[in-house]
Amino acid sequence: MTDPLAIQKGIDHIPEEMFNKVNADVYGELAKATIEVPGTTPGFDVFVDAAAALNMETQEGAGIFALVHPKDIAKVRKAAKDSLQYVEAFIRTGYIGTMAGISLYVTKQATEGVIVGGTREAVTVFNKKGMEVEQITPNNRVIEDTNTRPNWIYRRMYDVSPLTDATEAFKITLG
Repeated sequence: MTDPLAIQKGIDHIPEEMFNKVNADVYGELAKATIEVPGTTPGFDVFVDAAAALNMETQEGAGIFALVHPKDIAKVRKAAKDSLQYVEAFIRTGYIGTMAGISLYVTKQATEGVIVGGTREAVTVFNKKGMEVEQITPNNRVIEDTNTRPNWIYRRMYDVSPLTDATEAFKITLG
């Protein structure tokens, strides 16, 4: 017997899982950046060097961003001192602030000690329109609790997020 609410319950979690998957994919691709900027501390100077290393004529309105691990936020703030411009209200959404024209965002997908970033053109998210959802009730399984009805929901989402322009991505390695 299938549970009529199982598919709806599974569908309710799709946006969150999709968001997390795309974030992980984008971070993974940005981590492949060939432009590496070494730094001992994540201060203003290292972010200026990272922005300058990008293949851009002008950085005005370029939309450069960087992804920072939660444990590196304190290091960024201490190194930045007054050069980090941020609004406290945005911190709960993952936005830390702007330094050297680079918008900094916190994510658990990041690796501690490695800050990756770039422009929107660095990684492109390709997504096939639509998705398949299938509910399967397991057969040939021993169910010890007769009050439960186990159901599995399989979702197939088709997307890929490749690094499409390596000249628009950078990696800052601290240490």
